[in-house]
This record gives sequence, structure tokens and C-alpha cells, in this order.
Amino acid sequence: MYRLKQFIWALNSVFKPIDQKLLDKYLSKEEEDIFNKLSKAEKHHSIRVCMRSLNLSNEIYTHVDKNKLAKIALLHDVGKLTTRLNLIDKSVLVILNKISNGKMEKYNSIKKIDVYYNHGKKSAKILKEFNKYDKEFLEAIENHHYRNIEDNIYLNILKKCDDES
Repeated sequence: MYRLKQFIWALNSVFKPIDQKLLDKYLSKEEEDIFNKLSKAEKHHSIRVCMRSLNLSNEIYTHVDKNKLAKIALLHDVGKLTTRLNLIDKSVLVILNKISNGKMEKYNSIKKIDVYYNHGKKSAKILKEFNKYDKEFLEAIENHHYRNIEDNIYLNILKKCDDES
């Protein structure tokens, strides 16, 4: 049911404007340039993740740096720029991943499968080139689909909010 909801969000994203005020508040010009290369559906997804993360930080995790958290949420999927996945590609990959229990990952020589499973690593690699993010920031982005790291609250918030958006 949740995946159907994501599919509908992606379809609706074509008609929704991007929240430019949010981007202006949290991203530098350089960061916004890379964010704007994402598909409209991915931009909306990242904005939903950002809003959920900020709400969670206001309710529970009041001690986190909200600017850092927002940047992480907005930029966590920029690795998807390396290979585009359209809505059909992504839907098929989600279904195949579910059916195969993640065993499809071994076919990562296929670019679309590789980006589906490894976009976190690709995102961290792209952002590392900016030379302005700390280890905690890059670790959260790189691992957002994999393991929890107990002492990285940004990763744990991102994982939770990404899974719900």
C-alpha cells in the first residue's frame, strides 16, 4: 500500500511546484544547482523527507543542527543523477527487489540496478567533492538505505523519514 502511495506522489509531482523558499533557506547556490538536476519526482521526494526530518527534529530530536539535517535530507539522493530511473524503471525495480528479497543487487553491472542499490554511495561521492561536509554528514547520506550507525543521529532520522516519504 505504501509503495502505491509513493507511485501516486511521483505521478502528482509533475503538477506540483517546487518549494523554492525551502531550497533558498537551506541550500547554497552550488547545492541548489545539483539538487535541480534531479527529476521533479525526486525533488518532491527529497522535500518531503526534509519536511518530515525537520518536524521530527522539532518534536523529538531538538538537539540536532536543523540546517545540517535539512541539507542531508535535500541532497541524500543526488547519486541518482548518475543514471536516470523513470517512474516505470523504479516501480519495476521495487517489485523485483521485493520478489527477490534483495538478491537482485548482485546484478549491479546493469546501471539502473546499480543506481537503485548504490545511489547513497554515489551521492556521498558527489558531495565529497564539494569539500565542505563532515564525516557524519557524508556517512548519513552514504548509508541511508543500509545500516544504522548508533552514534549518527542524522543517519537514523534520514532513514526513518526516507522510508516514510
